[in-house]
Amino acid sequence: MTRTPSPTRSAERWFTVVDGVRLRQLRRQHGLSPAELAGKAGVGLPTVLRLERQPWPSCRTRTAARLAAALGQSPAAFTCSQPPPGHAAR
Repeated sequence: MTRTPSPTRSAERWFTVVDGVRLRQLRRQHGLSPAELAGKAGVGLPTVLRLERQPWPSCRTRTAARLAAALGQSPAAFTCSQPPPGHAAR
């Protein structure tokens, strides 16, 4: 018997919670503007701005991976393994 993943569990794998302050710190350490990071990562500027400005924003894991690659980091450098208390990832 094959078990079908629940929609909630499946969605949790596609989204991650970002530490926006840490993402901004890493971007600045690399001397990049938000627009430069967006271009280098292949994501939209509004996405980078939203991730940096919101306290614990959610994004697709693929977006976090692109940002991490552009910064020469692992996504773990600015993502949370579990959402902070009171925050539900998408």
